[in-house]
Amino acid sequence: MSEGLRLRMEFRGPELALVRALVEEASLRARLPASVRGAFGQAAVEFATDAAARGADPGVVELRAGDGELLCEVTYGGAVPPPGRPEGHGPGLAESLIAGIGAPARIGVRDTPHGTTVTLSAPLAGPLSEPPPGPLPAPTPDLVRTPPATAPPAR
Repeated sequence: MSEGLRLRMEFRGPELALVRALVEEASLRARLPASVRGAFGQAAVEFATDAAARGADPGVVELRAGDGELLCEVTYGGAVPPPGRPEGHGPGLAESLIAGIGAPARIGVRDTPHGTTVTLSAPLAGPLSEPPPGPLPAPTPDLVRTPPATAPPAR
C-alpha cells in the first residue's frame, strides 16, 4: 500500500467496537510498530468514545500514513456532554497512553465552530514501499487435524 489515507469511517456509539477493529487493522497494515499499536489504537478509541458520549452524531475517524508517521484524526461536533452526564476520563487516559509511547508520538486538539478534531500521531516502523503484511498462510495438510470419522448409528 502506498502512503495516504488508510481508513475513513463515520461512527456512532454502537459502532465503537468496529472503530477499534478497523483502527487496529489499519495500524498493522501501515506498519505501526507492535510495541505502540495497542496504546495508539486504545487512545483513538478513547477519543471516539468521548465523541459518542458527547452526542456527536456521527463522529469521523481517519487514519493517514505519511512522512514516516501514522496520523489518526477523530472529528466530532458537540462541545459538552449532555446535561447530567459527567465528564469522562477517556481523553486523559488517551493522553497517558500516547505519552507512554514517548517522543515523537503526540496529540493535538483543534476546536472549530463546527466541532473538535483530535489528532494522534506515532512514528512508523519502516518505509511503506514494502508490501503490507498479508493474511496468514493456509495450513499445510499435514498440520490440519480433524476428528476421526464416525458412522451414524444404525437404525
